[in-house]
Amino acid sequence: MSLGFIQLGQCGNQIGHALFDFMIQETQMSSPGAQALLNEIFFFERKNKQIAKSLLIDMEPKVVDRCLKAEYYDKAFSLTKQEGSGNNWAYGFNNHGPANKNAILQIMDSLLEECGYLESLFFISSLAGGTGSGLGSYILELMADRYPEIELFNICVMPHLTGEVILQSLNTVLTIGSIYQHSEGIILLQNDEAQALCNNLLNLKSPSLNDINQVMSTNLASFFWPCLTNQVYSTFHNNLQYVQELLNITNNQYKLLQLNQIPQLPQQSKAFQNDTWSALEKRIQQMVMTGTKEYNINWHKKGQQPFKQLMIARGNDVKKHQFNWNTVQDEHQFNKNEKSITVLHNSSNIVESLNQISDRANQMIQERAYLYQYEKFGVKIQHFQESMGIVEGIINDYEQLIQ
Repeated sequence: MSLGFIQLGQCGNQIGHALFDFMIQETQMSSPGAQALLNEIFFFERKNKQIAKSLLIDMEPKVVDRCLKAEYYDKAFSLTKQEGSGNNWAYGFNNHGPANKNAILQIMDSLLEECGYLESLFFISSLAGGTGSGLGSYILELMADRYPEIELFNICVMPHLTGEVILQSLNTVLTIGSIYQHSEGIILLQNDEAQALCNNLLNLKSPSLNDINQVMSTNLASFFWPCLTNQVYSTFHNNLQYVQELLNITNNQYKLLQLNQIPQLPQQSKAFQNDTWSALEKRIQQMVMTGTKEYNINWHKKGQQPFKQLMIARGNDVKKHQFNWNTVQDEHQFNKNEKSITVLHNSSNIVESLNQISDRANQMIQERAYLYQYEKFGVKIQHFQESMGIVEGIINDYEQLIQ
């Protein structure tokens, strides 16, 4: 099994870097079997050095240069320029994309040559910027055409719904409209949820961008961390077959995935953790079915069963509990938690966030607000209308799941 990543833009490179950092730190508390699997899946060896199977791409050098200080990244698999995308999807897609096509394919071919093969590629980016969203959409389309044998997935960060960039709703609609046609599945991470988790559960009243990225990368790692049959080296087998698991909970109509992981605790509180498996399972199932989080679980609402889901349970005595949902089990104490559960789910509760973004984008399109910034880089009103049609179709499909 071999998984690759493409870190795109400031957001994608920061989260990708935090993800690899976390997984390397986690190996210090794991079995030799887990360490060996981690190296096999996410790294390749060159001269007794482990190199991440990841491309680092941004149209400004600052964040990538910071990432490259980590010894597991190779500068040969990076691409930067001196000009950003101005938070404009059209500039990223129509200018930076074609201008850098050959260079991107060259570093991808180099990565594949050293890795031997990749079963899948995960694109990490923001939905709302210019490089991650626009150039990222272009590269996804390029990879789908060039490497049809590789399964392609996206990990996308949704913008703060209160607004960071005035063009974010338009960029998000264009991105979803593009990547939905080429990606097998899209894991959505939400800035607002990560910030609220910092505020309410981690005792961080004014969380930094690094704090928020750390929450999202840790949640991602709770999915990507290998699951061993037993925590000994002789059982060199990963029960978590990432690509097949993702394909099992998505299809051409329903591709949007959300991630929940509990418990979320400050490090100093973990020594006092006394959750039972039954209590954790009940909490996370209610969170998934009601679209709430650990800090505001709605116990008064019956909720909606997800369309499909994958549960991963890790920790002490995990094999002694009978879980209600189909569950991959692992005895590793993830992130120093005695017990923890992760659920990756395909659910209708994503509709509320999509509706807010869609409504704002639709209003701007109708008023032709800021559309001139896209038109000068080749994205006309028809493109917006087509993308809006795709997004509205996605919303309608997920609304059909609501009973």
